[in-house]
Amino acid sequence: MNHTLNGLVTHTEPKASKMVNQLREQGISHEALLTLMATIPRHEFVESAFSHLAYSATSLPIGRNQTISQPLTVARMTQWLLSYARLGRVLEVGTGSGYQTRILAHFFNKVHTIERHRPLYLQAKNRLASMGVNNVECLFGDGQAGWPQKIEMDAVIITAMASKIPLALTECLKPQGILIMPIDQPSPQIGCWRKEGDRWKCLGTEPANFVPLLEGIEHA
Repeated sequence: MNHTLNGLVTHTEPKASKMVNQLREQGISHEALLTLMATIPRHEFVESAFSHLAYSATSLPIGRNQTISQPLTVARMTQWLLSYARLGRVLEVGTGSGYQTRILAHFFNKVHTIERHRPLYLQAKNRLASMGVNNVECLFGDGQAGWPQKIEMDAVIITAMASKIPLALTECLKPQGILIMPIDQPSPQIGCWRKEGDRWKCLGTEPANFVPLLEGIEHA
């Protein structure tokens, strides 16, 4: 068992280091974030058949027609949050494999995360618990409906593409709160906005592709 584990660590570390070097070259400069992404075992958040690609610059399937975003997309979204958001409470819509959740949990006091696919919700919840992450509250539900309890969030991060922003996900933001969300207009991109009264200030955008943001829940 130890021999197998040692081999896995030996083979993983160079891949993680290469991933981080690529992120630096692509403009990710937050050192604490880069250090964290170098240490989180990304291969544990993907299907075993794709574990050899876990540190490559691509999105990967995680089941239920969902994907884990490529490292650059995850890093860009997180760097925006670390640059602009108060690091109190964050709402994540689309838990997926729990990889982004794991990163958020390192920096935020509390993470509220919603997943509409029950198998992914259970898998991510168990995975995070096994890693000793104890400041995340997972919910199986419809992310477009927002968090069921009325809690003001410092940031909202949505990991699925939409053509309009669900009202429930903007009303829960505190003044000066940060919204990160992929939108398909005028072209597929992910953006970062600050809530300023009834207006939104765009703080940055990047081209990106995500699975669509859907209503309802899926039990199977």
